[in-house]
Amino acid sequence: KAFVDVVGFYQKYKNFQSSAWIADPGTGEFNYKTIDGGKAKTYGLEASVNVALIKQIEVFGNYAWLHSAFDSTNTDGLTQQYAGNRFALAPEHSFTVGFNGQVNLTKNLQLFVSPSYSYKTQIYFTDANTEGIDQPAYGLLNVTGGFRLAEPNLTLMVYGNNLLDEQYVTSGGNTGSMFG
Repeated sequence: KAFVDVVGFYQKYKNFQSSAWIADPGTGEFNYKTIDGGKAKTYGLEASVNVALIKQIEVFGNYAWLHSAFDSTNTDGLTQQYAGNRFALAPEHSFTVGFNGQVNLTKNLQLFVSPSYSYKTQIYFTDANTEGIDQPAYGLLNVTGGFRLAEPNLTLMVYGNNLLDEQYVTSGGNTGSMFG
C-alpha cells in the first residue's frame, strides 16, 4: 500500500497585521503594538508519502516548501518597512522522515518502534527578520517504542525526543522582549 498527498497554495494579503516596537514621540518609550504590515504573499507546496513495505514496516515522509514574504510596496504604493522580509516562524524548507515497525513476539505481545527525523531551515521570530532573534536550521531525532498486549488491552511505551541533543530555540523576541 502507498499513500501520496500533494498540495499547493497561493495567498495574497493586504493590510497584513504585524507586531513592532514603536517609540512614543513624546516620551521615547517603546511599546509593542500591532501595525499594518501592508501587502504580502505566501505560496508553496507540501508532499507526504506513506508506504507499507511489508506488513510489519511502514515508511513515511513529508516535505514542505514555503515562500512567505512582504511585498515591496503597500496598498498605497509606498515602500514597506518589511519589504522582502519572510514571515515570522516560517521556515523555507522542512521535512520529516521515519518508519513504523512492529513484530508479534507472541500471539498476545507485540513489539513496536517508530523513529523519525525532522528538519527545519532558519526561522525568524519577528516579521522584522532581526538577526540574533532567529533560529538557524536544525534537525531533531525522536524515537518511540514499546510493547502492546492484546489481553489486557494495554500499551507500554517509552519515547526519546531530541536524541542528538540539538540546541535550538522555540521562541524569541516576543513576550520576553517586553521584560528587557
